[in-house]
Amino acid sequence: MGNAASEGSAAGAASPFDPAQTAALDRIVSEQSYMMSDDTWSTFFTIHQPLVDMPPDALQPFLRPYAHNISRNTTRSGNFRMLVRHLTRCVQHVARSSSSKASAGDAAAAAPSTTKVLATDLSRITNVLLVVRYLCKDAIAISSSDLMTLINTPGTVTKDAVLSSSSFERRQSTSARREDPINDDIAFDFLDAILSILVDAPTDDTYDLYVECLNLVVILVSTSSSFLAFFMTHAARKERGRSAFWATSLVKRLLVSYLDQVVAPRLDAASAVAAAALLPTPKTSWNVVDFFTDTTVYPLADRSILLLNLLVSHGSTPNPFRDALAGLADRDESSAAHGLPFSQLAAVMGRHMASEINLVLLYHCLLVNPTFRDALCRPLDVEHFILPLLEAFYDACGTSTADASDDDLRALYVYLIVLLRLTENPIVVQTLHQTQVDEPLVWYSDRYLCDLSAGSVVLLLLTRMIKVNLTIYRDPHVHTLAFGVLWNLMQFAKHLHPAATQSLLKLLAHAVKKEHAAREQAASALDDNRRHERLDETTAYLDCMALVLEAIELGSAPRHVAHNAQLMYSLLHASAVLETLKDHPDEAFQNHSAHRHVQGVVAYFKAIVDQEERAGGGDLLSVEHVLEHIQRGCKELAHSATQPPDQPAMYYCYEENDTQASSFFATYLRRLVADYTSDLSWT
Repeated sequence: MGNAASEGSAAGAASPFDPAQTAALDRIVSEQSYMMSDDTWSTFFTIHQPLVDMPPDALQPFLRPYAHNISRNTTRSGNFRMLVRHLTRCVQHVARSSSSKASAGDAAAAAPSTTKVLATDLSRITNVLLVVRYLCKDAIAISSSDLMTLINTPGTVTKDAVLSSSSFERRQSTSARREDPINDDIAFDFLDAILSILVDAPTDDTYDLYVECLNLVVILVSTSSSFLAFFMTHAARKERGRSAFWATSLVKRLLVSYLDQVVAPRLDAASAVAAAALLPTPKTSWNVVDFFTDTTVYPLADRSILLLNLLVSHGSTPNPFRDALAGLADRDESSAAHGLPFSQLAAVMGRHMASEINLVLLYHCLLVNPTFRDALCRPLDVEHFILPLLEAFYDACGTSTADASDDDLRALYVYLIVLLRLTENPIVVQTLHQTQVDEPLVWYSDRYLCDLSAGSVVLLLLTRMIKVNLTIYRDPHVHTLAFGVLWNLMQFAKHLHPAATQSLLKLLAHAVKKEHAAREQAASALDDNRRHERLDETTAYLDCMALVLEAIELGSAPRHVAHNAQLMYSLLHASAVLETLKDHPDEAFQNHSAHRHVQGVVAYFKAIVDQEERAGGGDLLSVEHVLEHIQRGCKELAHSATQPPDQPAMYYCYEENDTQASSFFATYLRRLVADYTSDLSWT
């Protein structure tokens, strides 16, 4: 017959299979239809080579032309549908065997199936599943084939051939049913078989099969809209067999796999190599021997969370997987079956804050499951959760101008939304300001920091982020989110570190300087476009100035001023900047309540210091004496003012726009999937 896949194949692509298996694959992708009982299938299912350990470069060039041919020919042969049916039976056999072992006393579970199964060996089933994964992915990529059409097409075989095939299309008695991909029994049984593996805990024996099932579903969810619609529809309907438990069982199992952090059993497996490629570069020298003895990777956990993020972030209405995550109970407080210990989930998240897939998971947990956010506050673990989050945020916003990209912005959006979601809770903000960080922050390279509150650390990072955004990104969403977090943080600001208060005033000085320069450039610009650009910059800097002053106003409010002498000292130190604002040409800014308040506070404390200096014969006061008089003035100001309620009247809260979020995460996760599964040969 010749090599049916030779057309368009990469020159010199060697077959990883035995000659008989290669010939069987040639026949499968041809136009000739082969019945279920044909030897072609049994021969192909004897693949014994360790495909999961082969690098993608050895497999994709060989399999890509086969994918092209099967996508073109299966509409006549129906062979892809036959391949899926045989593979489904094999996977179902594995699931039944696992179920029988788990419930040895259950006669129904242990009852043998009369359906012919071509392969029972786990490695051979895994190999065929891997080949099907390549065929699916490349068929979609090369020819834009619709996956559900490939599975749903029985081919144009003759009536006699259909009748001679064992129970061919038994469940699809009408042509109308065959033409509806949503109601296709073969596709449903295949998906149900794959999920029956994924909802069960992997063992040492089933690890490779489990990872390959994950790979297949990640690829299909990422690349085939028809498959994703099929998956979502049946998971939401809950009307056929085990589909009633697809969402709840899968969401919980994927999270358990994440919590278990199962180490890859072999570092030479393709999935382990891909995971190792993402590890940060060691700070000390290392060699190959150390790498293969000390490196620990968790591809099973990574891919589990990738799949969960893909499903939960999809914009389907309803989204059963999102609902399942929202309904997850805290097993620390409840005995509900659909639950996990949230303390353990938070602990694992804290150890992997630098991972972007971990970040997206944290985003969704905080957003859709209020119980999880509440659990973080019982009590808030600053050392093992908040500080790792802040370190990851610090690294994410440390990008130079040359390195800035859309991917950097996407990560920053999510970090800021997570911080905003956390600071919506007053208990979180109060805990941040009350918790002292005694050890040096070795990851904070801008300056030496120790003995400051966690709230001061957050303030330092926010002012740094806002300045980076003004200079590099100039992104309105980063601007809004960062100032939203800053507003919430300053609602309970107490005992701020000098570095934090100085950073706030330095940000104000930076914005004042930039606004003044942009205003002068706009006035002297000869080109209308340039003038409008400078005016837009002026507006942005003016807005930043007003927002910084609002944050300072919160910190100097009567209910906080007694605890923020350091902020008042920094205000006095920056009085020259504030003096220039008194003559600002923008009338609205001059009349801004925060501007008037801050100017009044500065005048009040300046008068106290001047009075003490005059009383001392005109000698300048030392820093210690200035702070001492400021502290006295803070207490007097706090006692003389009418005390407002302890709780602030307004918080900034994050509300997700479903359409925008779905589009955002579709793009973001597409890049993360490619990064974390490089062994799947994304192009």
